[in-house]
Amino acid sequence: MSSVKKSSSPPVARSASPRDQTPKSAPAAFAPVSPRLPLWMRVSTLALILGAMLTMAVSTFQVTNSLSAEKDADGERLLLNARLSAVRSDGRIDAARTAMDAALTQVSHTPGQPLDATEAALKLSRGTLLSVALIAQDGSVIAMSGNDEAALIRDAASRSDKSLDILTATSRLAPAPRAYVVISSGPGRPKVVGRLSDTLDATNAAQTVQALISARGQIVQASDPRLMGQDVQNALAISPEQLRARADGGNLIQGALSGGGFVKLAAVRDGETGLTSVYGLPTEPFYSPQSGLIKGATVIGAPLLIGLLFGALLVLQDRRKRQETQGYQSNETRYRLAVDAARCGIWDWDLDSGTVSISDVMAHKLGWPGTTVASSTDILSRIAADQRNEVTRALHDARRTGKLEVAFRVPMDSGNILWLELRGQEVGERDAYGFTRLSGVMLDVSEQRVSQMRAQRAESRLLDAISSVSDAFVLWDRRQRLAMWNTTFAETFSIDARFLKVGTARDLIEQVMDIAIRRKQSVADGSSIEAELNDGRWVQITENRTAEGGRVMTAVDITVVKNQEEMSRRSEEQLQGLVEKLEQSRKIQADLAKNYEHEKIRAESANHAKSEFLANMSHELRTPLNAINGFSEIMAQEMFGPIGHPRYKEYAGDILNSGQHLLALINDILDMSKIEAGKLDMNFEAVAIDDVVEDTLRLVRQRAEKSGLKLKVHLPSSLPDIEADYRALKQILLNLLTNAIKFTPHGGSVTVSAVATDHSVHLKVTDSGIGISARDMQRLARPFEQIENQMSKTREGTGLGLALTKSLIEMHNGRMEFDSEVGKGTVVSVIVPIRQPVQSDGAQRPSSAA
Repeated sequence: MSSVKKSSSPPVARSASPRDQTPKSAPAAFAPVSPRLPLWMRVSTLALILGAMLTMAVSTFQVTNSLSAEKDADGERLLLNARLSAVRSDGRIDAARTAMDAALTQVSHTPGQPLDATEAALKLSRGTLLSVALIAQDGSVIAMSGNDEAALIRDAASRSDKSLDILTATSRLAPAPRAYVVISSGPGRPKVVGRLSDTLDATNAAQTVQALISARGQIVQASDPRLMGQDVQNALAISPEQLRARADGGNLIQGALSGGGFVKLAAVRDGETGLTSVYGLPTEPFYSPQSGLIKGATVIGAPLLIGLLFGALLVLQDRRKRQETQGYQSNETRYRLAVDAARCGIWDWDLDSGTVSISDVMAHKLGWPGTTVASSTDILSRIAADQRNEVTRALHDARRTGKLEVAFRVPMDSGNILWLELRGQEVGERDAYGFTRLSGVMLDVSEQRVSQMRAQRAESRLLDAISSVSDAFVLWDRRQRLAMWNTTFAETFSIDARFLKVGTARDLIEQVMDIAIRRKQSVADGSSIEAELNDGRWVQITENRTAEGGRVMTAVDITVVKNQEEMSRRSEEQLQGLVEKLEQSRKIQADLAKNYEHEKIRAESANHAKSEFLANMSHELRTPLNAINGFSEIMAQEMFGPIGHPRYKEYAGDILNSGQHLLALINDILDMSKIEAGKLDMNFEAVAIDDVVEDTLRLVRQRAEKSGLKLKVHLPSSLPDIEADYRALKQILLNLLTNAIKFTPHGGSVTVSAVATDHSVHLKVTDSGIGISARDMQRLARPFEQIENQMSKTREGTGLGLALTKSLIEMHNGRMEFDSEVGKGTVVSVIVPIRQPVQSDGAQRPSSAA
C-alpha cells in the first residue's frame, strides 16, 4: 500500500480475511495470555537468558579503565573538585558570552561605533576576556579591543562553524596555544571573537591535573601549559567518548601522561557548551590486564552458576503456576471492577481492520449505544469536528512510534463538553507498515482542563494588571530565574528584548541593569536601594520574598522626591550660610564696638564690603548692558529693515563693540569679586585637554586671523584627562590666548602645547610678541594693574585678565609660570595636577575659593 493511502483518515485495513474483518467481541479483546507456558517455550527462554547473561559478562570483561567514585578513597574529592571547576568554567563562559552578546547588540544598534562595542564588552567581561574583536564575513577585523594578535583572531573565526564555539589557536609569534570563544550571530552578520583568560590554578600543576576539553576533544585550557591545544587522546591516552561516558556515569577514569606516569581523573560535562571539566591526581594504575582477566573469569562464572539456579527455580515455578492459574481469572475480574470504579475506560484499537473494542465506561463517556465494539469512523464522529484531524494524525504517528497520547473534546447531547484523553502503546509485533494494534486507557480530564483554563485566565488578568502598573516589576523564581516582568521594567533599565526570556539567570539580567545605573545607595533602614540612572532619573528598588521562595522586585520612580530633597538641602545650606554670616557680622560689630584698635579686622571687613558692592554693581550694570548690546546688534544687522543713513549702522556697531567690551569688563570684575568673596563654585570632573583647547580656539580664531596671526596646536595623543572645572579651565586658556593675540604684532604666531608628567599636566601658550621685561615680571597678575609700553597703550584692558587667571589656577591647586624676553615673545605655563588632592576630612577638593 502506498504512503498516501496510509495517511488517509481514519486508518483502513490493508487486506484482511473475512475472519479478520469480523468485529471482535469485547471479552476477546481483553483476554489474557494463558499463564501456563509450554515446556519448549520455557527451555528456550532459559537459553536466551543464559546467552544474554554471557554476552553481558563478556561485555563487562571488555570494559576497561572504570572505577566508581564512591568506591575510591579520593573519588568523592576528585568529583567535587571537578564539579567546582566546571561551575567556575561555566560562570566564566556565561560572563564571556554575555559580554560578547552585548557587543553584537550594541554594534547592531550603532553600526558606526564598533570599537565602542568591543571596549564595552571587554569591560563587561570583568577580566574573563583578554581581548574582544568583531570579524566581518570576509575575515577582516572590524574592531578589536585588548592585547592580542589579529592573525590568531582571524584564524579562530575562520575555523568556527557553530553559533558558540571554543577552540585554540597558535602562530609562529605566539607558539603557546590561546583559548578563544567565537559567537556567530547568523548569515550576513559579523562574528565576535574573545580570548579567554588563563584562570585554571597552575600553582599545584605537579600534584594535580586540571583541564577544560572542548566537544572536539581538544584541551582548550589546562593547569599544565604543555597540555594546551593537544588532543585528549594524545595528552592523556583517553578518547573523548570514554571521558564523556565516565562523566555521565560519575565514575573515575585512568589516564597516562605523555611524559610518563598515570593519573586518576574525574570529569563533569556541560550540556549547553559541550565542554568537559577534568580534575585528576597522579596515582598508581588501578587497571591491568591481569586484574581484568580475574574480573572477567568472575563475571563469566557467575552467570553460569545463576543459570543453574534459574533452571531449578523453573521447576518450582511450574508447580506454583498451577496454583496461581485458579486465581488469575478472579484477579482479572477485580482489576476490571477497580478500573470501572475509577471511571477509567479501556480500549483496544486494531489499526488494520479499523475496529475499536471499548469498555462500558468508555462507551458511556462517548455516548456510544449498544455493543462495546465500534469502528474508527464511529469513534471519530463523536469527537469535536475541529479536532478530528488532530486525533487522526496522532493515530498515524502511533502506528510509527507505538505510543498514543491525545486529548480531545466530546460534545454531549445535553450541551455539555467532555475533555477525554487517550493513552496507550503498541501490542504485538511491528510489521513493514508499523504497529497494527494499540491498547490503553481513556481518562476523563474535564475538571483538569477547566482548572487549567481558569488558571490561564487568572494569569492573563495578572499579566494585564502588572503591565498597567507604572512602576517597574520583575519576579524571580526560587532558582533565581526570570519568571515575569512588565514593559516598564525593560524601559526603565534599557534591557534588550533578547535578554528578557523566561528562565534567564538573574545574574545576567542584573549585569545588564548595572549598565543603566550610574550609582546606588542604601536607604537608612536598609529596606530598599535608591539608584540613579544614566538618564538622571532616580528609582527606589525594593525586593521581597514570595511564599514559594522566589523574589519580587519593584522599582518606583522617585525623581521628583529626590529633586525636592536636593532643593531642600540647598535651601538649608543657604539658610545655614546666611545664619553664619549674620552671626559673624554681629560678632565683628561687637568686637569693633569694644575695641577700635583692631584695624586689620576693619580692613578685611571693608575689603569684603567692597567685593560685595562690586558684585552687586556688576549685576546691576549687566542688565541694562544686555539690553544695549541686544538692541544695538539688531540695529547693526538691520533685522527689521534699513535704518537710513549708513553712519547709523556704523554707530550701532560701535555701540555694540563698546557694550560687549564693557560687559566683558564687568564679567571679569564679577568673577574677581566672587573669588575674593569665596562664592565661585568649582565643579570638578574628568576633562579632556584637547576638547578645551578646541572650544577655546574656536572663540579666538577669527580675532587671530583678523590680526594676521598663525594659531598652532601641539597636543600629544596620549594626554590624560584631568580633574578640573571645564568652564574655569576654558576661561584660563581664553585669557592667555587673548593676551597673546593682543600683544603679538602682525605676522606672528601663537602656539598651544601640552605635556604630561607623572602627576600633572603642563599647558603652555607661546607667542612671538613684544615680551615682558624683568622689572615688570613682579607686577604680573596683580588686579587692576597693566604693564605700560608702546604697544599696550593702544590696547584696551582692565588689568584683571591675568589676576583672574592666576586665581582660577590656584583654585585648581596649580600654579602659573612666565618665561619672557623683550622683543622675542612670552611663554606662559599652566601647571595643574591630574588628580585633585584629597583633604584630611575625606573631601576630594574644595568647592570654592577661600
